[in-house]
Amino acid sequence: MQKPTYQALLRIPSEEHPRILYASGSPAPQGNPRFYKYLWQVFSLQSPWEGGEFFAHAPVLCNADVEKEVQRLVDLNLSCLVYGFRRPRRDPANPWDLTSPRWQGVRFAVSWDEDTDPVVMGGHR
Repeated sequence: MQKPTYQALLRIPSEEHPRILYASGSPAPQGNPRFYKYLWQVFSLQSPWEGGEFFAHAPVLCNADVEKEVQRLVDLNLSCLVYGFRRPRRDPANPWDLTSPRWQGVRFAVSWDEDTDPVVMGGHR
């Protein structure tokens, strides 16, 4: 995984156009949107933190908000590193056994029906 550092961003060849690099996670949400919520953090030269501080303090964005932030950076001609992760949704209709040791300590997202974020591509929020 590419670390979120200013030096890493400056090494990205821009070819006169900003680049959007997915440093971790899938470039787009996949699978059943009712099972997982995809979340994102965006690192750019405007980010006030880098390295581990970035992951600890940078805003965690939903799909709709990451699309807006990436477009804002592109409009400013700034490249960025996008870090994605997913959380299982806490929903009794989902196919996993929440009493299983596998899920101990896992941070869950709200169910799709309770999620207030806008719906984007593929029905994800």
